[in-house]
Amino acid sequence: MKNSDRIIVYVVGCLIGILLVSMLLSRRSAKEAAAQDPWVAHNAKMIEAGAEPLPPEMPESIHQGQIIDFGYLPSAEQPRERVWLLNFEESYPYVRAVETLADGQFRFMAADQISIHLAKGVDVTELQPMLDELGLRMRMFNRKESIAVIGVLNTQIDAVPATIEAVQPWSDLFVSAQADELRFKAK
Repeated sequence: MKNSDRIIVYVVGCLIGILLVSMLLSRRSAKEAAAQDPWVAHNAKMIEAGAEPLPPEMPESIHQGQIIDFGYLPSAEQPRERVWLLNFEESYPYVRAVETLADGQFRFMAADQISIHLAKGVDVTELQPMLDELGLRMRMFNRKESIAVIGVLNTQIDAVPATIEAVQPWSDLFVSAQADELRFKAK
């Protein structure tokens, strides 16, 4: 085989490889684009049903979100908190806005994750049995700061407190499990 033939075979093989990888990536991209977001699908009926509007005292940036769910916790009969789940196109996608009815205070947090501050000497990999048993996934972690961020159990308005309660049997692995609070920049 001449060198020119080898070069031609190499170039043809390279082109076929590039074509195959391109097809695989476009197929994966199309599959991800076709998947329906569970947060939006879950609460489409709530938008039509007319959830309570956001109080005007909330920050202006929160009013930019689309309400995808609303409810009272612990129940509508004995409410202590009003909870809105909001969807944002431009920034953090899912926000949980909570108004404490007793004092009118507002709290804002990620609606789809909680943060866990690991106990001294515990590595993030030691959370895997807990995550597997609860059907949760690790979203991100910082070994230096001993922080892990995990997803929540479901897409309901009580997902954050329910997830915090569900991880408590493994409390020897962490110092605290809490809502992933959002902070707003002062104007």
